[in-house]
Amino acid sequence: MRTMLVSSLWFVLAVTSACNKKEEAAGSASSNKAAEPAAAAAPAKLAWKKLGALGLEAEVPESADVDDTTSGAGFPSVTIYASPTTFVSGSGELSDLKPTLEETKAQLEKDPNKLTGWTKEEKTEDGWLLEGTRQSMMGDTLYAISVRRTIDGKPYDCGTNASTEAERERAKALCLSLRAAK
Repeated sequence: MRTMLVSSLWFVLAVTSACNKKEEAAGSASSNKAAEPAAAAAPAKLAWKKLGALGLEAEVPESADVDDTTSGAGFPSVTIYASPTTFVSGSGELSDLKPTLEETKAQLEKDPNKLTGWTKEEKTEDGWLLEGTRQSMMGDTLYAISVRRTIDGKPYDCGTNASTEAERERAKALCLSLRAAK
C-alpha cells in the first residue's frame, strides 16, 4: 500500500513534468522571441512558508501554494506547487521512508520513469542528497532530486523529477532550506 501510494505520487509528478515540458517546447517553437524575455526575467522572490502540520518551513517562491496532504497520505506529507512541484514527506505508519541511502536509492529506482543513472550522491550533515536523470514515459529527460533531512530527530524526504536542470537546482535549494518552523 505504501509503495503504491508513493509510486502514484511520483507517477503524477513525472507525467505532469513531462507534459509541462512538451507544452513549453511547443510554445517556444512557435514563438522563440516571446520566450526570450521570460528567460531573462528575474528569479522568483522567495519567502519562508510553513509546511502544513509538519512543523517545518521552507524557503519557497512567494507565489507557491503549499498543500498539506497528510490526511490523504496517512503520514506527514506536503506538496509544494511551484516550478517544479516538490514533495516533502516524513515518517509514519504508512510512510515508505527508507532508513538508509542504499534502500532509498533502491526505492527511487522503482519509479515508472526509468532511471538512466545517478549523477550525484552526497552524504550531508543530517542526511543525503541524490541527483539523477530519468527517461520519462514520453521519452523526455527528467532531472531527479531526492534530499534526506533529519530535523529535530525526525527524517524527511524532499524531492521531485524536474523538466530542466535549472528546475532541479531550484528544488534542491528548496529541499536544503527545510528547517523547524519558527
